Amino acid sequence: MFCYNCHKEIQDDAVFCPFCGAQVGVAINSDNEYTPAEEPSVQETETIIEPIAEPVIEPQTEQESPAADEQPEEGEDSREIAPHTVSSFVWSLVANQCAVIPILGFIFALTALIKSSKGRNIVKTNPEHYKLKGMLTAAFIISIIALVGSIIEPIVCFSWFSLFKDIFDGSGPFSPSSSFA
Repeated sequence: MFCYNCHKEIQDDAVFCPFCGAQVGVAINSDNEYTPAEEPSVQETETIIEPIAEPVIEPQTEQESPAADEQPEEGEDSREIAPHTVSSFVWSLVANQCAVIPILGFIFALTALIKSSKGRNIVKTNPEHYKLKGMLTAAFIISIIALVGSIIEPIVCFSWFSLFKDIFDGSGPFSPSSSFA
């Protein structure tokens, strides 16, 4: 049997041509259903087998594109969300909650500070192109608070712990043996 597409000789029981990949050996019924062919002759194969056509995709120009024709509706903002906005805000909130764990709070706050700084630098190049710039500023401020908190909270916590330890041991400034005179 011969391939209808590349006209090379192929096996009689082949479904696809090994040379060009075209589908062969499939006949078309009158109901447009594909069924395996029953060893047709070369003349019958040429008349009953149709090649499978690949869809032709034509590139769209800007005039044909539906997005190019649409103008933003009234009240709709066509600006992009500022880069690193959401991620830096989430990191700053997580850092703020984890500030009591000094290492985690410091790492998360530093990550949020870096991401919000990067986003703010990108927005400075073209501020009218981006929206949610205030969220970047909020993330920047929260990350600074979390960074300071992750440094100060352990110091305060340990000093209070030391004070309470001294009180319960009886050796601190509030012990019964100390005089305030």
